[in-house]
Amino acid sequence: MYRSIVIGRGLIGSAAARHLSELSDGIALLGPDEPVERATHTGVFASHYDEGRMTRVVDPDMAWAITARRSIDRYADLQARSGIAFFTESGYLGIGGPGADYIARSEAAGRELGADITRLDAAGIRTRFPFVNVPDDADGLHEGHNAGHLSPRAMVRAQTAVARLQGTEIVADHATAVRAVPGGVEVETAGGQTLRAERVLVAAGAFTDACRLVPVDLKLRVFGRTVVLARIDDDMAADFRGMPTMGHAETGAYILPPIRYPDGNSYLKIGIGTTGDANLRSLEDLTAWFKGPGSEANRRDFQAFLTDLLPPLARCRAWHTDTCAVAWTATGLPYIDHVLDDRIAVAVGGNGKGAKSSDDWGWLAARMMAGLDWDHPVEKERLRVPRG
Repeated sequence: MYRSIVIGRGLIGSAAARHLSELSDGIALLGPDEPVERATHTGVFASHYDEGRMTRVVDPDMAWAITARRSIDRYADLQARSGIAFFTESGYLGIGGPGADYIARSEAAGRELGADITRLDAAGIRTRFPFVNVPDDADGLHEGHNAGHLSPRAMVRAQTAVARLQGTEIVADHATAVRAVPGGVEVETAGGQTLRAERVLVAAGAFTDACRLVPVDLKLRVFGRTVVLARIDDDMAADFRGMPTMGHAETGAYILPPIRYPDGNSYLKIGIGTTGDANLRSLEDLTAWFKGPGSEANRRDFQAFLTDLLPPLARCRAWHTDTCAVAWTATGLPYIDHVLDDRIAVAVGGNGKGAKSSDDWGWLAARMMAGLDWDHPVEKERLRVPRG
């Protein structure tokens, strides 16, 4: 019988297991490996099967900014202890427009937390990043040191490797049922195992409600998001030298500079949440979405938007789409809370920007599972599951 089982080997779950294994023995981390072939895969998926996520301190919400700051401060140690590099310091550029306070609020949070930031007008953006096309009334915020992008695949591997070194047992399977029993919790797996523990933390992301893994409906809003990738061949690489990660406030777009993917090519990526995003309510909805190509309408719209913002992309000869899913909570912050006495808890809800802060959300979940005091700047009440 384990002391704790963490269900979900994604960004938050692997971080929680790593931190929990520093506080307790008897930890298991349950979650499947990435499928070799999505089209024929019969299990669950995850959105961390990718090479690029933005990471930076600046954020209009101080809770996200401070958890990013605390997470980023641990990156170097995690990379050193695991021997796995996952962070690239490329910098970050936020682009806003007139009448919006996104940049101003992000700057305020960044300055309070000591981030390396510079405010830029349109001319400043064009001078520093000549491949970017912005209108004359654009407003920019650049973060340099400690901002850039991380490989979510590699970060999960790093968290998992350190957790294993600290005694965590890795179970490469997925949970199909979680039930409270006298003296603890039982977890059924797709492979036919029955695992027992004193307590369980469910960190299964977008699949949490669909797989009915907790005894309450978290009412997560789960949307399928299409991402578009532009292949950057060698003859285009110089056009994007020095490109930061980018956030576009008006559209909500996030844009990653050219990053090398497992197929050996480098891709520049964009993702935007739209009102037409698929609402994924069931396990069947989720698996069908991950096996599909995404939205062709999104591909056309995002390609046009990106080519206007980054004119050198007009020369790009190959574009394709990929899919991921975003789990939104009612609070805009993750739920890190017990849902059945002290035996079943959750750490779920990346709200479209969970990667950068995932290590700190996992740290908080681990302390909660270990029964320690809530020693964190984000108040416990803000992360509770709404009752009623």
